[in-house]
Amino acid sequence: MTPRNRKKPTLYNGSFIQSVLLLGFIILLAWLDITRQLPLYINPKFIILTELSYFLLIPMLIIQVLDPFLPARNTEHCHTHTSIGKYVPFFIILILAFAVPENTLNANLVSSKGLNSQSNVTANSIQDLPRPLAPAFSKMSTIKITNLNYTEAVCEINNFPQDYIGKKVALTGFVFRSPGLATNQISLVRYVVMCCTADSLPYGVMCEGADTENYPDGTWLSIEGVVQMSKYDDKDAPTIKITSLQKIEEPQEPYVFPYN
Repeated sequence: MTPRNRKKPTLYNGSFIQSVLLLGFIILLAWLDITRQLPLYINPKFIILTELSYFLLIPMLIIQVLDPFLPARNTEHCHTHTSIGKYVPFFIILILAFAVPENTLNANLVSSKGLNSQSNVTANSIQDLPRPLAPAFSKMSTIKITNLNYTEAVCEINNFPQDYIGKKVALTGFVFRSPGLATNQISLVRYVVMCCTADSLPYGVMCEGADTENYPDGTWLSIEGVVQMSKYDDKDAPTIKITSLQKIEEPQEPYVFPYN
């Protein structure tokens, strides 16, 4: 009896190339997870799915590594060589993922995405908006806008300013100047990520202060102020009158996520 033919592993063997690619993607996903960079790309509630995915890639990698050493299923029609060209796009993705430094969304993209600073809904539909944190906000002497309540707090101030006139607010965000703002007015903005950064939207609230003209777009500020009404585009608009202001570095977690 002749020994069963085995596939000869070569550099251009499809299993070898696929093994390299799988190992590359496992390392990439694990590296993003370990270095806590995944929230720069996806909503944290989906991180567990990403972690599960690279663990599931490990048995696939083991199968691909062992494949060249397994008996050939058909020695007459089995081709040990494959074209490396079809794998080039995957290698390019891996190289770019490791070589290009991560960049967060910034003020340059706000105009193209559209700033949700003023309510675009009608007066009738505003009454139907859910307000899960409104009772808690009404009891606070100072509304501290955090990563957890950012979306709800900004929507409350923009949509229901009459409920917060005179209320103190503490807020962090980056500077953006919409067309039509006065020299002492800015919008303080953060990106809200629903699922991933591709569907992110800039949310912000208009602020007013004497020193705001000294800070260019994209500058991160931590402010405290009082909610009041001001003029924007010849209309009354909710504004935070700044009482104290501090320039800060971009936070480690620059994006925020919906409260619900």
